[in-house]
Amino acid sequence: MASVTINGTVKAVGKTQQISDKFSKRELVITETGGQFPQHIPVEFTQGDTSMLDPFAPGDEVSVTCYVNGREWTRDGATKYFLSLKGNRIEKIGAAPQARPSAASAPPPPSMADMPQASEEDDLPF
Repeated sequence: MASVTINGTVKAVGKTQQISDKFSKRELVITETGGQFPQHIPVEFTQGDTSMLDPFAPGDEVSVTCYVNGREWTRDGATKYFLSLKGNRIEKIGAAPQARPSAASAPPPPSMADMPQASEEDDLPF
C-alpha cells in the first residue's frame, strides 16, 4: 500500500460517524495551495484514529501521512473504481518539537570559556 504526505491548511474536521457496530470514521479536509488552484483533499480517519483529529481546527497548518486505497465496485454489470486516502498520522506544521528526555538531561557542550587557559610555561614547541 502506497503512502503519501500532504501539507496544507485544515478546511474542515468532520464529526465521528458510527457506520456499524464495529466501524467508525471521521473526515478531515485539507486545502493544499501548491498548484494553480487550491485543492480540497478529503482524508478519512477510521476506528481509534478518529480521536487523532480532536486537537485540530480549521485554519491549522498540518502535515498528514495517509495510505492510498483503490477499490473496484461492480453493479448492474458496470464497474467503477474508487480512490480514498486513509489517514494514519497528523501533526501541526511549525509546532515546537518535543524535547527527548535524554537530550533534556544531557549537559551542554563545552564552550571556549570552559577550556583551560594557556600559560607562558607551556611545554609545547610551537
